[in-house]
Amino acid sequence: MGRRALENPEVFNSQFEKTDASQEKRQTGPAGLPFTTFDENQLIDVTGTHKWVAPGPGDIRGPCPGLNALANHGYFPHSGVVPLTVGATATNQVYGLALNFGTPLTVYATLVDGDIVGQSWSIGRKPPQTLTSPLLGPGDGLSGSHNKYEGDASPGRGDYYLYNGDVESLRVEKFKALYDIAKNDAVPNYNLDVLVKHRKYTFDLSKNTNPYFFFPPFAGLAVANAAHTFIPALMSNHSSEYPNGILDKETLKSFFAITEHADGSLTWQPGYERIPDNWYRRPLGPQNEYSPASFGLDLAKIAQTVPEAVSVGGNTGTTNSFTGVDLGDITGGAYHTQDLVDPTKFVCFFYQLTLAAVPDFLRSRALGTLLATALNLLKTKIDPFVDPSCAKIGNYNDAFLAQFPGAAVNAPPP
Repeated sequence: MGRRALENPEVFNSQFEKTDASQEKRQTGPAGLPFTTFDENQLIDVTGTHKWVAPGPGDIRGPCPGLNALANHGYFPHSGVVPLTVGATATNQVYGLALNFGTPLTVYATLVDGDIVGQSWSIGRKPPQTLTSPLLGPGDGLSGSHNKYEGDASPGRGDYYLYNGDVESLRVEKFKALYDIAKNDAVPNYNLDVLVKHRKYTFDLSKNTNPYFFFPPFAGLAVANAAHTFIPALMSNHSSEYPNGILDKETLKSFFAITEHADGSLTWQPGYERIPDNWYRRPLGPQNEYSPASFGLDLAKIAQTVPEAVSVGGNTGTTNSFTGVDLGDITGGAYHTQDLVDPTKFVCFFYQLTLAAVPDFLRSRALGTLLATALNLLKTKIDPFVDPSCAKIGNYNDAFLAQFPGAAVNAPPP
């Protein structure tokens, strides 16, 4: 069934119809409900201790514009090295990312690419050694996490293989493709509909130009797709006029550190991502924050237009050779590809994937006696969010990696 769902969009569409009605009502609010209120306390402070400050020579910035902006405004440490406890709380308070979404992401970053002993992670390159990191190293950071956290087909960054491992630099032509979709609209708004169109562009671009394009379960299916939906979900500005939020051109350019010149050309200034003045986040609370369930609804909408993007697979050494993998083969039959467009099943899959895949990465780090400590941290941080009725992935089978040359962490030779 999983492979049939990938090859036949009608299978996805039949699943999508179950959630389509809630999507029609939803706008940008979660769980099928639009936002109904606006409050001045949604204003994010960008003054005083949170005044924008450019990164210095030793500061780290990385591939995610939203994280870079948090560091530039002091909501993250200005160094770009983030304590585990700060990652989830700051993204919740500034962007309205639900703790049940932000916590797994920051725990994953810490355990897979960060300093496990010191419980911190870098938003970009490998950070300097600390008092604790010599035991295991400080981790490679998000920029060094290809196929583990960072992945191909990003909304703005280039594929690892195509740019010799440079996944930090914004590719202005990619941003321009997004910008051009709505720039001439009467009221430009880079909402989910726009980002679904951009998702098709970015996925097809990788598929058609990168022979080693790889789309794994976490870095691809989860993170690369979330990088697209996070743009309207977390960067939109809210007001009494637009309680559901609007992401206009100036706000989008501010978050992406883009300057538009009089002739219409665009330039990017690395590390200069900024939260705009007078910017109001989405409201907080369980009905309003962006949660895995919210993402599951958005993923179902992506699947209707780009079914391959809601799957696991990759090119097999030549361009446009994308081959999908039956998710059941990876999860021991616990989940199948068509389950991903059922928001309830997707939420289960998201948590169970984290619990199943991270131990494999941890073992590859040769933690020795610290492995038990790391596994306990994973379990204690994730378990509170897991519905006990969810199917468990008892056997995470990574044998599928062998058929994809792009699954290697380092870029394969041309």
